[in-house]
Amino acid sequence: MVKAVVLIRCRAGTYKEVVRKLREMENVKLVFSSLGAYDVVSKIEANSLFEIGKIVRMIRSLENVNTTETLVEVKTDNRSV
Repeated sequence: MVKAVVLIRCRAGTYKEVVRKLREMENVKLVFSSLGAYDVVSKIEANSLFEIGKIVRMIRSLENVNTTETLVEVKTDNRSV
């Protein structure tokens, strides 16, 4: 399973609509609005990095989404840092 966080900037005043649309998407596991540089934060999961890319492109194509930044989880060993 590949996991990623997608940070989203929306057109002014439209974050609620973007959150609603994201909650309807199957691979979106968590969504919330936020204060700061990004309006919406979403956690997505898929079977491959290729599928993560497809989901991110779908998010970018949503009406009122201006920009996104995607942070993909990196698997590490079990040792503490």
